[in-house]
Amino acid sequence: MIYLDHNATSPLRPAALEAMIPWLGAAANPFSAHALGRAAAAAVDRARGQVAALAGWHREGVYFTSGATEANTTALSRGRWRVSAVEHPSVLVWGDGVVPVDDRGRVVLDGLVDALEGYTGLSVMLANNETGVVEPIAELAALARRAGVLLHVDASQAPGRIPLRVDADFVTLSAHKFGGPQGVGALLVRPGRAPEPLLRGGPQERGRRAGTPNVAGIVGMGAAAACVLDAMRPARRDRLEAGLVALGGRVAGAGADRLPNTTCVAFDGIEAADLVMALDLEGVAVSAGSACASGSPEPSHVLRAMGFVGSAVRFSLGPDTTDAEVDTATDSVARVLARVG
Repeated sequence: MIYLDHNATSPLRPAALEAMIPWLGAAANPFSAHALGRAAAAAVDRARGQVAALAGWHREGVYFTSGATEANTTALSRGRWRVSAVEHPSVLVWGDGVVPVDDRGRVVLDGLVDALEGYTGLSVMLANNETGVVEPIAELAALARRAGVLLHVDASQAPGRIPLRVDADFVTLSAHKFGGPQGVGALLVRPGRAPEPLLRGGPQERGRRAGTPNVAGIVGMGAAAACVLDAMRPARRDRLEAGLVALGGRVAGAGADRLPNTTCVAFDGIEAADLVMALDLEGVAVSAGSACASGSPEPSHVLRAMGFVGSAVRFSLGPDTTDAEVDTATDSVARVLARVG
């Protein structure tokens, strides 16, 4: 199988698995006072430092969660938030007002300061999970400051693909997007901005997230964070994209700054779900839009917000994807299109 669905989940890095194994069977609660508990607490603290280093953040502002959805919910479930029209569903659900995007998928900045009046904050993802379009976060941060509101950035798709240095009050990360285990994430919090806890009860995560920590998962996230490179190069994405466009593909977000691993493309005459299934039979794994919405019969809300007409398939490459795999995937698309044409 040629795996081109890294935006859905990236394979677990060997270093992350190796770091997790000792903790999978360990009877070690980091809030126990004995030696095993202290060792677990030290392992969690070490992972906190590794995640902080990945994001250029201060380690005291890293709070572990069960994933990006919980991190987003923790940041956004209180107050009134404007959210961009192309956000992940776990952000859209908390939006009390939507900020439009242009036909390339970039947030419209004109009039944004006035539109934020009376709101708690603004939430805009760093890079879109479907199209790969990168938002102008530095400009948005300046506008949020002018408006006197908070800024939340879901940066789940960024690590290992583009540099992760975000000027925001809250930043969301997800371990399995950069080679860590599924079911672990983090909310990065600027000093003085700690949100009210979503999960209440015990004192874990310095009182900000009750519940016994997932030590093995957190250790795996830290180990994966320590392995992340600064950025990928777009050469293989461009090679793939050129081949798909030559076959008649239309690229969503073309012309915008995009993740160097992501191509979202539509072909006339075939639905995305049908193309995904046909490619699966060819041994190529891709998605129809985001993985979390791939089973929905509704058109992608991201593409609708952009005014993009068509049913699109997302190809998302990994750091180990080869030119041969890209070429084989392109050949597979050509065979499928020839059959339906």
